[in-house]
Amino acid sequence: MLALLAMTCGGGHRGAASTDAFPLARLSDRALCDQLLARTVDDYRVTVDAEPRTRRKVIVSDLHLGPGTTDVRFAGIEDFSSESEWVALLEREAASGPMDLIIAGDFIEFWQIATALGALPKRDDRVQPAAGTVLGADQAFGVIAANLVIAAHPRVFRALGKLLDGGDHRVIIVPGNHDADLLWPQVQLVVAQAIDARDPSRLIFVSGAAYEHAGVHVAHGHGYDAANRFETGHAPFGRDRDGRCRLQSSWGEIFVDRFYTETERQIPFIDNLYPESAAILWAVRDDPRPARDLGAAIRFLELIRVAETRQLNRNAVAAVLQGALGTPGSRDRGPESLGEVIDHLSERLVDGDANAESIVNALLRFRYDPELADLWTAIVRAATALPDFPAALGALRSIDPGALAHLRDKAFGDALQTAAKRILGEREAIRVVVFGHTHHVGGLVQRIESRGRAGHYANSGSWISVASVADLRARGVTWDKLSLADREMFPSRTTAVIIEYDGTLPRQPIVRNAP
Repeated sequence: MLALLAMTCGGGHRGAASTDAFPLARLSDRALCDQLLARTVDDYRVTVDAEPRTRRKVIVSDLHLGPGTTDVRFAGIEDFSSESEWVALLEREAASGPMDLIIAGDFIEFWQIATALGALPKRDDRVQPAAGTVLGADQAFGVIAANLVIAAHPRVFRALGKLLDGGDHRVIIVPGNHDADLLWPQVQLVVAQAIDARDPSRLIFVSGAAYEHAGVHVAHGHGYDAANRFETGHAPFGRDRDGRCRLQSSWGEIFVDRFYTETERQIPFIDNLYPESAAILWAVRDDPRPARDLGAAIRFLELIRVAETRQLNRNAVAAVLQGALGTPGSRDRGPESLGEVIDHLSERLVDGDANAESIVNALLRFRYDPELADLWTAIVRAATALPDFPAALGALRSIDPGALAHLRDKAFGDALQTAAKRILGEREAIRVVVFGHTHHVGGLVQRIESRGRAGHYANSGSWISVASVADLRARGVTWDKLSLADREMFPSRTTAVIIEYDGTLPRQPIVRNAP
């Protein structure tokens, strides 16, 4: 039953998008939830597209379309300002011939809109289940948020409709963690109506956790991130105590709701720095502001309080391990314990990983190297000092913001690259693996090998202005000089991964960053 949701919903119908093309949008909440919760891992882990024709692929992700800048409720959270570049990309790539445009997650920024509208039930809300996964927003919120975004960015959706009406092209939308709301049928209907293609079958909403076609595997990548994965990745839904169907929540979403959105209001460029963890350390170290930092610390403590469940706390701890070690967990999940991390390292050694020796040496350095020991000591001091906020912040200020990221990148590699190698080794038909999620500055393409097979991993970067903390600091940029208005400092990358074909075999991807 590996099928596209558009096909399941009758995507073969012609004409303007309506509930005829999305019959699940007509179901009552209870009937819809019955169907969504009945999804199985085997059917929805990977959506394999049966389309016989092979078109060049243009893959983008992480546009994070927000609710605009005119409504004071959403002050400081709109990140997308590249409408003209978007239209130019679609026109340029369409002129090169038939293509599949794949939007690989975080197309729409539902999470921060939910925070601004108070749409997420808190952990101790009466509607939360007595046990199991913490639940988030419902379908009604998703429709409201989608309409807000469409009204704020009409050109983005009109351009997609023009693309679909202008040639042998398809648009394939893969959900991410910030826009899992696109799995709701009524949200899909709203988006399809905004795109308004004459042939709605060419607009495909992927129902699986990943999408495959013609040798290419595409997923957003949050399934390999312990902080942002959903407990049931293939069917991230649940029923609250009132019987209402809701999306599952994650530690990352609670972080955004209870901590991050308010921090962004105070530091508008915080999510334009990569990696964000280094950016936060930079702020605490180079721009100490007691009122802001104390407020952030209080929000963080409240975050931990509302996340007081074994599952969420496990995911939070696992995210720390994963950030340091750069390893995805087994079964497409984040690492759940240090033991699992060690097991994964053992798998890499058994598989003949060329970097195995350096990994082992790096582990030894992490334990015994005096410089790294100082870094580790500072982290431990900060954690153990709480709730003495001044002491904790003092410990964090002693950390070089780039040190942990440098250790991870040089010693262990990237978690998504490791996941890509696993997919290459396990799925014989796949030659290229593409993820987004990390906002890697300008995207990347790397040759990978696994179990004697060679292929490529590509990261689709993002469409919001992003700058590398390490690069800015190397250039001597200080915190007080940071400005989103400076496009030399925060360039708009408008990144796309392009995959051409030799017959039915994908070539090495290229990354294109328009000026």
